Parts: sequence; C-alpha cells; structure tokens
Amino acid sequence: MPLLRRNILLAGAMLPVLTACAKDMARLAERPVDGLAHDLGVCAAAYAVLRQGVPRPPVAVTGCGGEPDFGTIYQAASLTKPVVAFAALRLAMAGRLDLDAPVSTHLPDGYRHFHPVWDRSATDAHDLVSVRTLSRISARQLLNHTSGLPNWSNGPLTLAFEPGQRWSYSGEGFMLLQAVVEAVAGMEISAWLDEQVFRPLGMADSSLVWRSDYEGRATAGDLGFGLRRRARFRYAVAAASLYTTAADYARFMAAVLSDDRLLAWIVDKPAPVEAALGLAWGLGWGIERAPDGPNLWQWGNNPGFRAFAMASTTSKDGFVVLTNHHGGMPLAASLARTVLPSEHPVFRFPRVA
Repeated sequence: MPLLRRNILLAGAMLPVLTACAKDMARLAERPVDGLAHDLGVCAAAYAVLRQGVPRPPVAVTGCGGEPDFGTIYQAASLTKPVVAFAALRLAMAGRLDLDAPVSTHLPDGYRHFHPVWDRSATDAHDLVSVRTLSRISARQLLNHTSGLPNWSNGPLTLAFEPGQRWSYSGEGFMLLQAVVEAVAGMEISAWLDEQVFRPLGMADSSLVWRSDYEGRATAGDLGFGLRRRARFRYAVAAASLYTTAADYARFMAAVLSDDRLLAWIVDKPAPVEAALGLAWGLGWGIERAPDGPNLWQWGNNPGFRAFAMASTTSKDGFVVLTNHHGGMPLAASLARTVLPSEHPVFRFPRVA
C-alpha cells in the first residue's frame, strides 16, 4: 500500500478518538479564537465576519508562530456544496431546471458514477446508474439530502431507501447534482462556476479545480500524528473540491444573504434532521432553529481541513472560518458565540467535529 494512502487510512482510523473531543465543544467555544488556535496547534486559519450581510476584512490567525496570512488558499471541503446549490438554484429560478422533475429528464442516458470520486476518465472504474433509478430522484432531493443515496460509494451506486422518505447526508447526491447542472448548463461545472459565480462575485481566488497559481499559497492539511496532505483536485468534485479564501467565501455568503427570493427557496419546507437539536436541511444548507429566525450553516471536513459557515437569515450577520487542522472545528464554535450570540446546538450534532 502506498505510504500516503496508508498514513491517511491510519489517521482515519483515529476518527472516533478525534470525534470524542466534540463533547468539549461548548467549553472550548467560550474561548477566543487566537488562544484556541495556539492550544490546538492550528497552524493556519482565516475567518471573515459579515454584519448585516456585508463582509468585514478577513482575519488570519496561527497557533504555530510566524506571521498569519489571510490570503492563504484552503480546501473548503463540504462548503463546496452551498456554492453548487447556489448555481443549481439560479438555474431553477431562471426556469432552466425544475427542482421537482426527475433528474432522468436531464440525464436520459443514465449517470456514470465513478468509484474513486476524483477519477473522470472513461477507463476509470465506474458503473452506470439507470434511467429507471434516476426517474425516482429529483434535484430538490439531492439539494436537501433526501435522495436515498449514500454519502459515498466505491462500488455500484444504489439507493439505500426510497427518495424523499427521510434525510441522510450524501456526497454522492451532490456528485449526481453536478452531472445535472453540467447537462443543463452545457459545460463542465468548474467552468460554469467560474463564469456564473466566481467572476461576477469577485471571488478571484476560488476554483473547484487546482490552479497553478495556488502553488506557494495553498496550505497543506494537518491530519495529526505529523501527517500532512495537500490534495490537487484535477477534476471538480461538487461535494468537496472548492479551493478558496475566507474573503472570497464571505463574498459568496453576502450574495446569498442579499437575495431574499433565494433565501425563501432555501428555507422552504426543510427536511427534518434532528428535532431535539432544532436542525433541518434546506436547499443546499443546513438550518438551525434560532430565537430570531433560521440560521443557515454548513461544515467542511476534508482530510486535514475543517471549515464552517453560518449566517442568520434575519439579521444577515454571519461568518466563515477555514482551518488546515483536523481539530480546527472549535474555532467555529467560538466564532458562532461571538458573531451570533446564543447557544448553537449544531455543535452537538455528531457530524460537526
């Protein structure tokens, strides 16, 4: 087994140990971000706060000495999903995508599902998801994670339950959504986002694929145990391959928060996730029940990276934080208490760790 793959698997095997630290999230949330970064050994982190929907200048912190750099490029991991959802919803609002029609409408020849998610060559391992299966799934169900698809599958892609029946987080659902968006847009999704989202919003440092100008700026992820990883995504992965900065992602959040019609679509009839925590899932975003109205949120978890974004749909205050450390999530909990003062049960959700 190649050394890198073995080391990543070793770090993955320790995930239950790392996740157990989530029980301390409330205690850590009471501490300032700078001190947390130092104590947790987070060498690179950056965040940006939005007030009334307007981004403030980004802030960079480091817990490892030296000068922090707010221009560092991070893997945003699953913070990719709201960006892809934004593109899909814009197509829907323009009348080009029917959220409730079967996705087979746009994929009449079926869907080529690649087993390693980063592969895209016709010779790479894949299976063909039939039109019959696709006819049971809608874009809305992909957006709110009720499609019945698993999170990931390295073999033939099959439904775990009938679409629409219940919520179950699915990276594979967003890969299928990628194929739908590409079919409707008539171009590869990374190029579509460059043209329709990143350039118009001034997100000059953002891309779903690796760019040569990221060399020297992109940080490696800290997996723990002295292991570091810097992935160079050659193909877009709609579930997890966004490279970005805190300033860029705050610009994206500002665009979402400024569009009241879009917000209404996102929060309309969300899928229940965990009633005891007041959590549900809308179109592309998690929804946390709050005293003054819903908070949108999404967490990110790629090997060696943790990221989090949250915003109030009422006050339009919010933040995004990007870190290059497997234990970086407490920084998000700290910012949440500062930017959106209240208790945030989302940080008791087992996946957010």
